[in-house]
Amino acid sequence: MPKVGRQALLRRIAELGRRLSGLGYDAYYVTNPENIFYLTNYFFLQTERPLALLVTARGELALFAPMVEYEHFSLRSDLPVEEHYYFDYPGEVHPVKFIAERIGELAKRWGIESLALETRAGAAGGWGYSGPALADLLGQLKTAVEPRLVEDMRLIKDDEEIALIEESGRWAARGLEIASGLMAEGRYDWEVALEASLELSREMKKAFGQDYMPLRESVPGFVGFRGQIGEYSYYPHSISAPRPFKRGDVVGIGAGPEVGGYYSELERTLVLGGASQEVRRYFDAMLELRRAALDALRPGASAAEVDRAVRARAERLGLAEKLRHHTGHGIGLGFHERPYLDVGSDEVLRPGMVVTVEPGIYVRGLGGFRHSDTALITEDGYKLLTKYPEDLDELMV
Repeated sequence: MPKVGRQALLRRIAELGRRLSGLGYDAYYVTNPENIFYLTNYFFLQTERPLALLVTARGELALFAPMVEYEHFSLRSDLPVEEHYYFDYPGEVHPVKFIAERIGELAKRWGIESLALETRAGAAGGWGYSGPALADLLGQLKTAVEPRLVEDMRLIKDDEEIALIEESGRWAARGLEIASGLMAEGRYDWEVALEASLELSREMKKAFGQDYMPLRESVPGFVGFRGQIGEYSYYPHSISAPRPFKRGDVVGIGAGPEVGGYYSELERTLVLGGASQEVRRYFDAMLELRRAALDALRPGASAAEVDRAVRARAERLGLAEKLRHHTGHGIGLGFHERPYLDVGSDEVLRPGMVVTVEPGIYVRGLGGFRHSDTALITEDGYKLLTKYPEDLDELMV
């Protein structure tokens, strides 16, 4: 089954330990589900119930979790971990108070005197969560908030991560092929999405074997439209369209199946039936913005430079007012993560970063025009990890 191997996880934990020691901390308290997965291959459904992983600079692990997660860690990860469970939230004893008491006991056994916290609260929050701040309950320890220690490590992908993202990209292309074959006038986006996702998931299961299971999703091979049908594709993040496909529709379609917990992003603008001259004009302009972004994508460039290159090209084309978002974003464990290809970012692109490239043009009453590909920053430029036809004549269905 494709996933990051145990040795890579141990290397990550060791690297986090080196960073902790360099900053003068004995341990780190992690609450972000993606960061916990990055270190352990264990993913859980984040609810109001606090769940956290404690990692010491020497590499010891302790899990604090509600009973709904009992023995789930050992199903997903073979790393050694000391497990501490509370019954539920808010409980007779608030979970954060329970966690503070357990940390106090571990501090004595493991020699922890200073602790960095990913969040001061000690819980990811959401779903109506409230409670005391963990930082206020650890008076015996020196504490500080360091929200980006694991996030910074995730910026540069290793070979195993890149291979999983590229594999996701291959399946994304297959998903677009399947969905394109199912699209027809009179059909709805949601029924095509469901049928394509089911077929792609079946093909992935067959290819990966009987022991394959998605590590983070219940449906691994999702393909969809997000309601970007005809005039509704003017809305980049639409949810669903209130009507079926019809001839001449500009359609936004995307896929990025989970493989080993990682994602790619592959999106294309399709046209159902023939394309008008107006559609061709905006489609070609979108390809120009895409080329401007790719030409700027290289190590040493800032994320802001890439976005500025797209904005400058849009200005020359007289289309700046039809931009609705920045050029792209990082991707991997998160659908959206650093670096963000945005004029406001001071992040410098480095080999091993993986980003989407997706400048778009949005025309009221006509639709949205956006391709998205996943690109790896290399030593001398970039490599596309997703591949699919780009030209309009190849994308008419």
